[in-house]
Amino acid sequence: MRVPREAYQLAGVSLLALAAASTLQISGAEACSAIASGAGTTVGSGISAETTFETTSVTVECSTTGNVQDVGGVFTTGFAGYKGQANDSSTVIVNDYDGNGDDIVSIFGGILDNSTPTPVISGLPPVTSSATTSLQSAEGTLELFGGNDRFEMSYGDLSGDPFAPNVDANLDAGAGDDTVIIQAGSIHDIDLGDGVDSVVISGSGTQVGNVTGGIGDDLISVGILEVEEGVFFSEPIVGIISGGEGGDTITIGGGNVEAVDAGAGDDQVSIGGNTAIELDIDGEAGNDTITVSGNATIGGSIFGNDGNDTVNIDGGTVGTTISPGIVDLAGGADIFNMTAGHVTGSVFGEGGGNTYTVSGGTVDGSIYAGSQDDSVSISGNASVGIDPGEGGEGTDSVGLEDGDDTFDMTGGTLAGAVSGGAGNDVITLRGGTINSFLEGNDGNDQILVSGGVLAGEVTGDVGDDLIVISGGAIGSSVSGGAGFDNVSVTGGTITGGIDAEHVHLSGGTIGGNITGLGPDTLVIDGIGAVDPLNLSDGVLFSGTGANGTITGTDLAAGGKSQNFTGFDNFSSDNSTLRFNGGIQGINHLNLGSGSTLFINGNVTMPGSIIATNSLIDMTNGVAGDVLTLGGLTLNGASIGLDINQQTSQSDQLIADAFSATGANTIIVNLLGTPQFAEPTDIPLIVSTNGPVTGTFSVAGVPGTPGSLFTYAIVTGPNGSVFLRATPVNFGIAAAPTSATNAGAVAVAIEALYGINRDALDADLYLSPASGSGMVPVSESFGVFASGQFAHTEHDGYNISGGGLNGSGPSFDANDFSAAISLDFNAAKHFQFDNEYGLNIGVFAGYASTDVNLGAFRGFDAIGEGTNKAGLFGGYALFRKDYNYALVSASGFIGGSDVTNGVLGTTGSYDTKGYAVTASVGHIFKLGERTRFDLRGGLLGVSFRGDPYKDSGGNEFGKSKLSFGAIKLEPGIYGDYTLSNGMVISPYARGELQQRFGYKNTTEIDTREIDFNDADFSAALSTGFNLKMSAATTVNGEVRGKVSSDSSTIGAKLGLKIAF
Repeated sequence: MRVPREAYQLAGVSLLALAAASTLQISGAEACSAIASGAGTTVGSGISAETTFETTSVTVECSTTGNVQDVGGVFTTGFAGYKGQANDSSTVIVNDYDGNGDDIVSIFGGILDNSTPTPVISGLPPVTSSATTSLQSAEGTLELFGGNDRFEMSYGDLSGDPFAPNVDANLDAGAGDDTVIIQAGSIHDIDLGDGVDSVVISGSGTQVGNVTGGIGDDLISVGILEVEEGVFFSEPIVGIISGGEGGDTITIGGGNVEAVDAGAGDDQVSIGGNTAIELDIDGEAGNDTITVSGNATIGGSIFGNDGNDTVNIDGGTVGTTISPGIVDLAGGADIFNMTAGHVTGSVFGEGGGNTYTVSGGTVDGSIYAGSQDDSVSISGNASVGIDPGEGGEGTDSVGLEDGDDTFDMTGGTLAGAVSGGAGNDVITLRGGTINSFLEGNDGNDQILVSGGVLAGEVTGDVGDDLIVISGGAIGSSVSGGAGFDNVSVTGGTITGGIDAEHVHLSGGTIGGNITGLGPDTLVIDGIGAVDPLNLSDGVLFSGTGANGTITGTDLAAGGKSQNFTGFDNFSSDNSTLRFNGGIQGINHLNLGSGSTLFINGNVTMPGSIIATNSLIDMTNGVAGDVLTLGGLTLNGASIGLDINQQTSQSDQLIADAFSATGANTIIVNLLGTPQFAEPTDIPLIVSTNGPVTGTFSVAGVPGTPGSLFTYAIVTGPNGSVFLRATPVNFGIAAAPTSATNAGAVAVAIEALYGINRDALDADLYLSPASGSGMVPVSESFGVFASGQFAHTEHDGYNISGGGLNGSGPSFDANDFSAAISLDFNAAKHFQFDNEYGLNIGVFAGYASTDVNLGAFRGFDAIGEGTNKAGLFGGYALFRKDYNYALVSASGFIGGSDVTNGVLGTTGSYDTKGYAVTASVGHIFKLGERTRFDLRGGLLGVSFRGDPYKDSGGNEFGKSKLSFGAIKLEPGIYGDYTLSNGMVISPYARGELQQRFGYKNTTEIDTREIDFNDADFSAALSTGFNLKMSAATTVNGEVRGKVSSDSSTIGAKLGLKIAF
């Protein structure tokens, strides 16, 4: 609560102007009155009685009344006594009063200066003689002397308006527990003297010089007035406040103070509100507490000085931009707390085990913790800058300096670095941002990073340091520095590398190399991992006499490689490594159970490899990689090799010494165009010091062309190992071509039979409509148009040849055909239709099939193919009564595109073929509207595919498909006239087919492969013919077909028009 400004001004006239005006009306009356309090002692009686009066205190009141400004002189609370006669002629003696009682001085308005008179003393015994006693006058100082004195200054009344007093002098309260209350006006310096004194200065127009407390636990309050109505804040002007010796409490809630010197003792200094301290705050000796809050401004600096001091910055500003202010805690175990506010300079701890807690606010400079065991905590939105120092080369935001210090950061921002200095420091970064480096410096330091952002590097420096990275982001490298250092990374991101004697990696992202390693110091595993381990491609692990282990870690994931130099031993357990060429500096590499070493390019390792139940994988799609070793020992191991039959190249292992025990396996990844014509011998392992011995089994990589061969190990010159590859399983490589050919034939035959059925349905007596023996669609010519869709699921052909005898891959086919026929009624045209019927037709159309072969023998998909062909042909239908015969022929010319999932290639080739049918039948009349048709016939098919070379250079020869078949097709037809005059003829037909002479072959590398499937099949179809007008009939049909290894479902829609 703040007193309104109107309380300190009169109608807008300032106090100074009012004071000047009032001096024109100086009263001759005394400005102040004084009353002495004490006790008298009487000895004797009557006129011989003698009364002695001893004064114990003086109460002085100076006030402004009426409309005249009273003026008085400066005084002390002491006075000179007197001796006189009372009315009864007894003797009265008033002794001198030295002012050391509990005096009270209250000034309400008015002016006190060095003029006279001083207040006259009342309350003394009267005498008949003239005796006037006044307080002693003083020169420039109002003196209260000893005693528990009280001094007050507040507003008086001048013509009904408040008028502030003006004491043109100093105040010396003297010894004793004095109380000084200044609520208005002005006074020079105040000296409280020794004792437990209290001074309260308030009022926005109040002006006080320096305030000195002296010895004792003094209370000094500025800008705060606590009364029953509440707490009022104001802005007085005060000079230097000195607490003096003792545990003083200095509270400043507003106004302007030149400086604060708490003096010796355990002082409490609180600066808040809108207070402005022009210069410094100095706690002096003692365990002081200094608090700055609100909008307070400290023009200078804060000094804790000797003692265990506490400085709290909860708001306000220390220093200015032009003249930065510092916080100097000086000697002692000091505490610095900051939650808000602004320190324009730095914070210095100097000696002592200091504690710094910064959770908010801004320090433009740095924090220098001091030379003992200090603790620094940064959190929240705190911001700490950089003190450039005298040379302008400062880099630290937090300098822990010497001692076993602790640093913990969970939030905020540091513009510079954190440096540990000498001592065994613990530095923790859990959040926030450090825009420079973090360094432990001398000592066995611990640096723990679990969060936050560090722009620069982490350095342990001199000493046996421990650095643990589990989170956060480090913008540069991590270095242990001099000493035996340990670095552990379980998470987070390190943009650079790591340099330390011992490194443990289980998680996190590391962008650089791992260097500086010593014996038994590289450990890679997943223990305690916070994030997945992610190393850079080509990372270098280097050291001197280094040893390392890797357990349960896939370092080669994503094709990443590693390099080693300076290692005595390195062991891998259930892990992966990759060498991409070059020289690897490992004397002994132990590949334990479940481990894989990938080799890409030419790799030289002067040391040896011991592979136990592990894999050396040299397959990378390029044959010719060479792994050169000082020694190779295999024990139940596997070796994966790229082999190119065409060039007789393979990946090779060359070892000065070689041994193999247990069952070892060579896994072949066949490259290029496979050679299926004959076996091929290719060199694999070269021993430069004696023959290669041991037991080997060889297999192709499942799901690759290498699995199409069988392999045998043969001994070559000098005891080296050769691989003999014999083609045995390559028949499935021809399956995409064969299945595509079969699909092309099937859709062409179904299109031909669809055309045949259209002719039979239109031209025969199969639908006994009213008034005729059939649905009369044609006069002399008719046009038939139809389209068919079908889907086939096939369990797979039986393959023989190409080293494979047995079931092949399953496949499915989606077929489509469309055809148009022109039907000529020759019997009617040539007028012999009374006895015979003869229809001749020609047709053309389009057919396509889309074939997909499924997974088989390790291959995800054997392949796929499409065939698109044009159809053409003709037919002749002869009938007499209810007997008929039909012959037809069709040619189909097109092309196929195949994708070979076995060889990983594509190819295209032209196709051509023909089909011939001959059928005879008889129609039985079952009723007026029902007919039974029994027909049978023969089918002959021949199909050829041209030779082609696929995208991998594989030579495919001619492919052939041919067969004959006998068919029996019974059917029943009905006929119904609809209410709108249309005639619908539903039907159902069966089909039994037995093939003979089936031949389906494909050549690859001059080797012929046969594909066979079931010869017998059965089908059922049902549909309708709807005569919509005399010239137009619509046809629809669904059809199903099954055999022992396939099933087909199809549909047909047709249109017949007569003209």
